[in-house]
Amino acid sequence: MKNGLIRKTAILLVLLLVWMTLPLQRSDAEDQWAKNLSGQCKYSGTVSVHKDRLTDDDFESAQRVAKGKTISIEWNDSVPARSVLLSFYYDPVMYTVMQYDAKGTLLSESEGTLLWNSRYDLDESARKITVRADADDFALCSLYVYGDGEVPDYHPYEQTPEKADYMLIAMHPDDDVLFLGAIIPTYGVQRGLEGVAVYMGTRLRIRRQEALNGAWIMGLRTLPVFGGFPDIPPEYYNKFKNTFTKDDVVRYIVTILRKYRPEVVVSHDLNGEYGHWQHKLLAEGVLEAVPLADDPTYQPTGYPEYEAWEVKKLYLHLYPEHKIQLDARVPIEGLGGKTAFDAATEAFQCHQSQLPSRHSVQDQGIYSLTDFGLAYTTVGADTPGVNDMFEHIGSEAVSTATEEPTEEPTEEPIETPNTEPTEQVAEPNETAKTTEEPTEPPTEQPTQQVEAAHTQAPEATTQPAAEEKANESGRILLFAGGGLVLLLIVLLVALLIVRRRR
Repeated sequence: MKNGLIRKTAILLVLLLVWMTLPLQRSDAEDQWAKNLSGQCKYSGTVSVHKDRLTDDDFESAQRVAKGKTISIEWNDSVPARSVLLSFYYDPVMYTVMQYDAKGTLLSESEGTLLWNSRYDLDESARKITVRADADDFALCSLYVYGDGEVPDYHPYEQTPEKADYMLIAMHPDDDVLFLGAIIPTYGVQRGLEGVAVYMGTRLRIRRQEALNGAWIMGLRTLPVFGGFPDIPPEYYNKFKNTFTKDDVVRYIVTILRKYRPEVVVSHDLNGEYGHWQHKLLAEGVLEAVPLADDPTYQPTGYPEYEAWEVKKLYLHLYPEHKIQLDARVPIEGLGGKTAFDAATEAFQCHQSQLPSRHSVQDQGIYSLTDFGLAYTTVGADTPGVNDMFEHIGSEAVSTATEEPTEEPTEEPIETPNTEPTEQVAEPNETAKTTEEPTEPPTEQPTQQVEAAHTQAPEATTQPAAEEKANESGRILLFAGGGLVLLLIVLLVALLIVRRRR
């Protein structure tokens, strides 16, 4: 009887501890995320405003605003508005943001930042914000008002660098994680080099958002480039293959290589990893475009002109010759001690439109994100065992100095490979990992103008205020939880002493 009483008492104490820590856990979550206050605000404008399109959490619905027209949001004194989040549906274009007080007095007027997602802190006395479109093709997929805390789906990206050290070219958002996931953490974060991430098949706005979320986790801090080409699953290959051709790829890749001038380029497997025809075509197109970028007589039709540029090295995923293997299990200080493998695994979860998936992040086996081969070089072959994509590229050519190996290469320089495909692209048997299924020929043409460098962007911060608050809440929770556990231990010891005396 006494033993049963002791057991019941211990169970009650445990339940009491769980109940006492729940409020602390809720407080931690509330401190981290800002509350969406849009439902308490009034939307208006000089256009027909569709509030549902701006507040429905759907990146594929849009509010279009003609040049010179405006959208406004108002709130009263009871609404603790602290920031506004604006998300573009099309490529960002020029606009102006104005804040007003309750009397309609203009408090501030600023040129909008050309980011896919832009966050604006509100003046304490602001009760209205107005956004004016200053260019054509202005369209928003969301416009929200938030309270204190961290705003979801927002990362303080900086503008795309004018000069890149490396360029990662992925066919789809999430391919950069699954097959090229060691590149940004290793060279962008660990080595501190400037990188440009290029995503080809990005007509769906949700895929662009997932790319932004995932790339941020991997350590990218400058805006990626979205090619705007169609994502065509294998089952639609015969019907839509003419909307994505190697000529399209070559012309576009040559243009962005000349614009961003990378020293090293990394892209897909010539066999398309798991056989995806667009992966294959992209790899073939990149292999052909790299030497063409240095040919001043070649000018891609329909694209802006840039000076010819010599790419020093091209690495392709799983390329069978001149192999290198990156280490994806080294803790990286800039990622908080996470490894490249950890970061890629976490980033893959951002691609919710592709989940659940038969794919997973791997750093060994046939799809390993660590395995590449040198397919083209103008600086000689790699030294076996060095495993560095920037070997033989001098420190004066990159934004951060890289160490040169002391041993000279033992292999002969690699000749430029024959870029003509050796076989016709056949429809693969496996199902592509995508949710974009065209039902009719796409009418939107691939992006013909390479994205302009953005003129203004908020500075990236290493630890936002919301994150500091979350950390402080975590410390409070840890301290409180530790005290409660100590109390439980003392009570249990006391009960055992009483039991032994009886």
